[in-house]
Amino acid sequence: MAAMSDRRHPTSRQRLRHALISAWRGADEGPLMNLPAQCVADLVGKVIVQAGLGDRMRLEEVLAAWREIVGDFLFNHSRPDSIQRGVLTVRVLQPTVHHALSVERLRILKRLQACLKNSGIKDIRLKHG
Repeated sequence: MAAMSDRRHPTSRQRLRHALISAWRGADEGPLMNLPAQCVADLVGKVIVQAGLGDRMRLEEVLAAWREIVGDFLFNHSRPDSIQRGVLTVRVLQPTVHHALSVERLRILKRLQACLKNSGIKDIRLKHG
């Protein structure tokens, strides 16, 4: 596969294929033939970032760790909502759950940082709603 990406000029077979597809589509030959071939594995990371899925994937990891750290009862009454600038925002349904989580906030933060080393979480903010 590395040999394909090193080519700067298309082969005669690629030119013929491009010409046939262009004729079939009714479009002129464009600059597509001048673009280097790229591996799908190289593009996946860029697509995830452009689509904004990276944060969503991180949030799914945090959600799984949150359940393990806080337990089922607190998990059922609170949800990690977003991560922005290193701050994990958690939605809380009841004032008693808010109090319980605020008392244990530093312990929960340390455990989250231990479980998710590359998450970049520096603080936890609790919100009602």
